[in-house]
Amino acid sequence: MEQWLFLLRSKIEELDINTQQFIYDSFYKLVYGDIYFLIRDHGITEDIIQDAFLKVTASAPKLQHDIYLNSWVRRVTRNCAIDWIRKNKKNRQEHEYLDVNITNSVFNEQISVASEIENNTRDELLHQALDELKPDYRIILLMFYWEQKSYKEICKELCITEQVLTQRLARARKKLFQYFSRKWVDDNE
Repeated sequence: MEQWLFLLRSKIEELDINTQQFIYDSFYKLVYGDIYFLIRDHGITEDIIQDAFLKVTASAPKLQHDIYLNSWVRRVTRNCAIDWIRKNKKNRQEHEYLDVNITNSVFNEQISVASEIENNTRDELLHQALDELKPDYRIILLMFYWEQKSYKEICKELCITEQVLTQRLARARKKLFQYFSRKWVDDNE
């Protein structure tokens, strides 16, 4: 487990400035991707991360077990994002898709330019299709595919039964497939 998580156990205001900055930067790096995936707005994501950081630093010294500290931090932050989504559901405007490019860290030199362009287009359309999903579906897909959590872990974090999770995951996949297929066919005709 990362060392900065253990520093959360102490009162943050008693730590020196450099340590505080280190803790915040590490926290930011840990949760930014998850929250940005849900919100799709950099400024709002940073606000949510700051709120979550304050909640985590206030509650962390009271925790009894260090084993689940990492997942607890992620859950608190994700819950802050979900709370923001719920509060702003009526007033929320659709944000333009920001070009987030999913690329592999190692590219084979023999990939043709046409294949690379097709892959980039597919990734962009996939992100657009993900943006069209309800936040509940995006969260489940994020937890299952990106965080590679088991059904039991997801059920525990979201407080739902395995049957409900199975049904929602199937619906999320189906919707994602429909949105993606429609975009892929429209753009490639």
